Amino acid sequence: MSLERQTITGVTWGVVAKLVTQLVAWAVTLLVIRLLTPADYGLMALSAVVLSIFAGIAELGLGASLVQARNLSHHDIARVAGALLLLNLGCGAVVCLGAPLLARAFGHPRLELLIQVSSAQFVLIAVAAIPEALAYRSMRFQWLAAADIVSGLTTSVMTLGLALANAGVWALVLGNLSGYTVRTVMLVLGGANVRPTFRLEGIGRFLRFGGAMSGARFAWQLTYQADLLIAGRALSQEAVGAYSVAVQLANLPLQKVMGIVNQVAFPAMARLQEELPRMRQRLLAAIRLLAVGTVPILWGISAVAPEFVGVVLGDQWSSVTLPLQLIAIAAPIRMLATLLATAVSAMGRADVELVNTLVSLAVFVAAFLVGVRWDVHGVAVAYVIAASSSLLLNFRRTARVIGVSAREIGAAGRSTVMAGVVMFASTVGARSLLPEVSDGLRLPVLVAVGAAAYVSTMALVDRAIWADVRKVVAVLRESS
Repeated sequence: MSLERQTITGVTWGVVAKLVTQLVAWAVTLLVIRLLTPADYGLMALSAVVLSIFAGIAELGLGASLVQARNLSHHDIARVAGALLLLNLGCGAVVCLGAPLLARAFGHPRLELLIQVSSAQFVLIAVAAIPEALAYRSMRFQWLAAADIVSGLTTSVMTLGLALANAGVWALVLGNLSGYTVRTVMLVLGGANVRPTFRLEGIGRFLRFGGAMSGARFAWQLTYQADLLIAGRALSQEAVGAYSVAVQLANLPLQKVMGIVNQVAFPAMARLQEELPRMRQRLLAAIRLLAVGTVPILWGISAVAPEFVGVVLGDQWSSVTLPLQLIAIAAPIRMLATLLATAVSAMGRADVELVNTLVSLAVFVAAFLVGVRWDVHGVAVAYVIAASSSLLLNFRRTARVIGVSAREIGAAGRSTVMAGVVMFASTVGARSLLPEVSDGLRLPVLVAVGAAAYVSTMALVDRAIWADVRKVVAVLRESS
């Protein structure tokens, strides 16, 4: 099977996994949001920030270095496995012992036990890292999709059950841990495993690539968690919870789509390191197709946010509306930045990605330090400004590595942006014609109007996109 067909097959299985889990996860998320309080989500958001930052340190990019490496021996894998085990257990111990200090720093004593219990994930990550990396290297996407489906469903069922049992924030914590556990068991039982060795000599090339990539990931975690780190110190639990829910809802489609794309794109692009024109062509095609699928969803969420929050979440979440609108508008920018970062790392230039991420970190931190003065809405505005500014500041370095121009990227997404603007304007116009209609009735009408506007505009300005979609569907049928 050609690399292109392997990639499309990988995306297919990723989409299947995400569609199955996402339908359940969306329903469960919306139910759980109604059962829990903004304060519960605020505590979970702060705990997740701490865990995600240390998880980036613990991995040290070594899993990605196995995927990216051109040559790999059994001894290499065993040494990397030993290093990953030591790193994860060490970081888990640091987090667990440092939980009292972290809880005191945020001013929320309940955080201590939440962080300590959640630190169990480091053991699970250490065990699963090698079979997961080797599966991506060999592009076993069907098996990985099965693990994602089962773990995702487990997380959803456990979270909902505990929320119905009035477990509060523990529904979120224990639900996530249950999903981690199931996925780890499946990866270990169905994947390639090696006995770790703690004789670490000879892994310098993995540490050089992984260290630079880990530094970039750590800076990336700080960048995209800077809003909650800063807001957690300056705002109330309820305000942090409202903002974190807005971010979660706005980025949920993006996270699922980019999770699929990055898992498939990194090993695929790594194989095309020596064929830059071919890799560049595939990258632009990916940007084009992703924009077609994600812009209408994300900008659609922004357009109907007032009705969506009122009908689905309830009055207690009214403060979510404006942050949700702003962050959903900016989400495609983040999608583009993430895809470009994947391409740079796949080319083996983790050093460039590290510089880009440090620039982004400085921009985001500065923006949030200013924006937090205007409460949750100020933080949301800062998010939009920082996401746009960092992409512009980093683009020149990125373009030199992967050989794409701003004009080429603009051409790939131009028709989608035009259709998205028409969709948004049509939705706003339809709302003004229905001032006396209840939110429950107005929401489906606005969704229908926006969808019709988007599809009809795309049919007028970019007929070729439908041919591209048909080609992808044809390949999917052949490879199924």
